[in-house]
Amino acid sequence: MDFIALDFEIANNDLSSACSLGMVFVEQNRIVDEKYFLIQPPGMKVDKSFTKVHGLTEEDLKDAPTFDEVWAEISDFFNTDILVVAHNAFFDMSVLKSSLLHYSLEIPEFDYACSIPISTRGLNGFKVGGSLKARAEHFGVELDHHHNALSDARACAEVVLRCIDLKKRKSLRTYCSTYSSIPVKSFLELKPQTSFYSKARSRKTNVRKTFNSVSISEITPSGTVFDDKHPLFEKNLVFTGELTSIDRTEAMQLVVDKGAVIKTGVSGKTDYLIVGKQDPTIVGPDGLSTKERKAHELMKKESKIKILKEEEFLKLMGTGSVSH
Repeated sequence: MDFIALDFEIANNDLSSACSLGMVFVEQNRIVDEKYFLIQPPGMKVDKSFTKVHGLTEEDLKDAPTFDEVWAEISDFFNTDILVVAHNAFFDMSVLKSSLLHYSLEIPEFDYACSIPISTRGLNGFKVGGSLKARAEHFGVELDHHHNALSDARACAEVVLRCIDLKKRKSLRTYCSTYSSIPVKSFLELKPQTSFYSKARSRKTNVRKTFNSVSISEITPSGTVFDDKHPLFEKNLVFTGELTSIDRTEAMQLVVDKGAVIKTGVSGKTDYLIVGKQDPTIVGPDGLSTKERKAHELMKKESKIKILKEEEFLKLMGTGSVSH
């Protein structure tokens, strides 16, 4: 196999609650097989807010095999010879690892990559949202049943294949090795997210929005040599809000490749706060996130923090300078 594209859906806030899995097998840049499984989640706990996303109910899952039974059928595919791909791979790899740990199963050794940076390279500069739906539409890939695990896995595979063809690369591994902004990571080394919602996150947050969350621990430099003259070199950056013209994962990868350090919260050590579009229903009518409010408070105390809007951030990344 060249690669396996997969997609999980979960039944509740616990990432070990896999309730469906889609797998698409690619050989010599052609889809050669597919597998789809319904999975009975531990304790049959099915949260209605998750059902609203993927449509699976307790009735659908009550007679399905448990994850350990499914794993017995598919485990041989996950080995050092295979590359696994998923859209927003950190989520799907976290579901896989959390499920393996829940059932005390051996953790396999294989590499994985995310189709967000893979497809970003295939955009050739076009500004397209990072969602699977947006990327599929751009590349002319049919996504007939979004959040059906097999439909999503198939769309993921086809988007990747479109990119390989557009860039005239022999295989996905060749494609990934061509671009330093596409990290290929070890599943063994993954530190998985275990809960869908963080404890601090309001349960009122739309479930669909959190499917595109990014884990800072997953963003590591593509190389070891940096330009020490770049303004972001050894600077501490924090992101807040949604970037509209570049995917958050890609933006984070770009800055760490400049030698910057990404932080989760604003502090006196923060150098730059990158501010994207905010949702007033979440942050409030003034449009300021908690991070931005704290940055303004610290700036009043002569903090060195610089707040950059998306346009300014992109200018900084592209030219190495920004107006103040």
